Amino acid sequence: MSVRWLQAHERQWRWVIQAIAWVTIVSGAGMIVMPGTLLALLDAGTDLTSRHTFGIEGMFMVLFGSLLLHGMKSPRENGAAVLWAGVQKVAAFGAVSLGVLRGVFSPLALTVAVFDLLSGVVVLGYLAFLRREQQASVAGRPGTLTASGAVTEPLGMSAPGVGVPPSGRPRPMPVVPGASVADASITEARPPEDARPLPPFTASGRKRSLILAGGGMRVAWQAGVLRALSDAGLTFQHGDGTSGGIINLAMLLSGLSPKEMCDRWRTLRVKDFVSFVSPEKYLRAWKMEAMGDADGIVQHVFPHLGIDVEAIRAHEGMEGTFNVCEFTRKTNEVIPHTQVDRDLLVAGISLPIFMPPVRRAGAIYTDSVWIQDANLLEAVRRGADELWVLWCIGNTPAYERGVFRQYVHMIEMSANGALFAQLAQIDDLNARIRAGEVVMGHREPISVHLIKPERPLPLDPDFYAGHITAASLIDMGYSDACRYLAVAGDRGLPLTPEMTQMTEPAPDLTFRETMSGPLALGVTDPVAGAHQGKDSAFTMHCTISVDDMDAFISDATHAARLVAHVSYPPFGEDLPVRQGYFNLFRSGDDPNTRLMTYGLRFDANGKEYYLEGTKTIHDDRGPDLWKDTTRLYSQLHEGPDARGPVVGAGVLKLGVGQLLKLISSMRSAREGTEGLRAVGRFGRLFLGTLWDLYAPRARKEEPERAPEGAERGQEPTANV
Repeated sequence: MSVRWLQAHERQWRWVIQAIAWVTIVSGAGMIVMPGTLLALLDAGTDLTSRHTFGIEGMFMVLFGSLLLHGMKSPRENGAAVLWAGVQKVAAFGAVSLGVLRGVFSPLALTVAVFDLLSGVVVLGYLAFLRREQQASVAGRPGTLTASGAVTEPLGMSAPGVGVPPSGRPRPMPVVPGASVADASITEARPPEDARPLPPFTASGRKRSLILAGGGMRVAWQAGVLRALSDAGLTFQHGDGTSGGIINLAMLLSGLSPKEMCDRWRTLRVKDFVSFVSPEKYLRAWKMEAMGDADGIVQHVFPHLGIDVEAIRAHEGMEGTFNVCEFTRKTNEVIPHTQVDRDLLVAGISLPIFMPPVRRAGAIYTDSVWIQDANLLEAVRRGADELWVLWCIGNTPAYERGVFRQYVHMIEMSANGALFAQLAQIDDLNARIRAGEVVMGHREPISVHLIKPERPLPLDPDFYAGHITAASLIDMGYSDACRYLAVAGDRGLPLTPEMTQMTEPAPDLTFRETMSGPLALGVTDPVAGAHQGKDSAFTMHCTISVDDMDAFISDATHAARLVAHVSYPPFGEDLPVRQGYFNLFRSGDDPNTRLMTYGLRFDANGKEYYLEGTKTIHDDRGPDLWKDTTRLYSQLHEGPDARGPVVGAGVLKLGVGQLLKLISSMRSAREGTEGLRAVGRFGRLFLGTLWDLYAPRARKEEPERAPEGAERGQEPTANV
């Protein structure tokens, strides 16, 4: 087998070896706890000496299994541990086989011997693969972060040239004639009413800075915002990243376009963010430096996201700065992109408790979120007079219960407080500039735009557990940015604490729905379009949110929020939806009819389109309930809404598998019984409405019971 093939399957190999280690630990523990039972099963002696010796062997099995498990956390640094665990397995095969030959154990023990032999081959084979990999490596390959966070070799990324064209130079962020950004209608902070539309950089001569704040793994949301900014034509001359925002800035400076960033976030295995330390450390949790390490991020997350340190350092399209906390001095340090390396990138996202700090040259580096989560003043110092802040951190009046949520509250207070202090400083600078003073080279007031989620984003545990997906976060980010762009002016937002406030609560219910089906261009009738468009399926991936279940149920239109992305071969893949609408069981012209309607506004091939889809819930003769609730008869309009001409039509379907995924995705932001009650109320509304519409005809069409005697072939007797 080639080294390349082994590298591609290394993760599966490591899983198998970790499983072997756990089997060894569990079986050894069984030998300690019940040696007599196991010896009897093997037809061996069960006297006190035999039981005691067997228990001691079990203790060594637990030790070697734990040694192997520990070694597999960082096998390239713990080769000796892996080696001796493999040798123990081969030796155990010989000892057990010899015991069977001598009649000490029954032939049943050969199954144990074979398991030990295969385990030894797998473990030693993996070690040989590591040796071959090391021999095949060339000078300059990237080093590996140890569990403590220390870097063992010079930096660089595992996939040289990821996101870099053949010339070796990174691709700059696309430059398009520009426009504006995100949505102020979602908070009390609004642009001044007399603000002018946002001009492109080439017309205004202003230097724009992109400020990527932190937000944990949920910064996938920022990728959607960045795509909306790129689609709107905004370009930036400086970018600054703090905490989780470092990841997206590193992707940009590695040469990825916002669209490529979205694609990589969608396909990222989120669980790779979490990498556990060796088990024995959890037994002394009160002395742990961190609950996890950086192995998963360095070995899987960074390479998958296309982060390439050499490309970052060589980037010329945009000036970049990364923020890290120098813990020994308790200060924030700004690292220019030309000087950044991999351990500093890791340090910048190493949140205390969850990841260890990075130590180098006598200093300790960690996440800067407790000092500040966005560095606006660094952008001002570098001459930027138009700042665009992408803000993920929550800011609501709700004070939640629980240790983790209050830990999050501490981050919210620290991050928002530091931001507000910087806004106050910028406000003071603007006052001096308006008075005629030139401050740090600025002759015009500094404007600040801030894009934030419409409501608090789900926390990282929800993302890790699959309750929210990267695709949904990206769709939210794109929609949030488009909403702000529609109202943004050249003066930005008022520099007050209301800037980050989120007036919308977390939704009472969220679920994901995917529908796909044939759609043909040049057709206006959905049924005809479904027949003609069999080779071109239109697919929409929606995330639907009910903010307030009481209001949703009492509203006759049962309106909910929808974010989405669509794919259609003539237009392209994963096209973000600017604006979406959803209505459940809206009344139709017929009192016995309800309509489920969907509206998706998106751009493709330089034009605006609007997909209008309807499920007509009406009980006709025959079994039509499934068809009515799973067929979306759709018309594609050219333009921003349904008033535009119809340019295509088709029928999208919800399959059985997609329905099961929809049901399993239902989640409420409310906890405990309140969350279950919200889901239950939605279910009662949905099923209750279907019962009211379909049950009456079912009762009418139920065959009447045959009159007495008819079943015996007799004429029924008339009642007088």
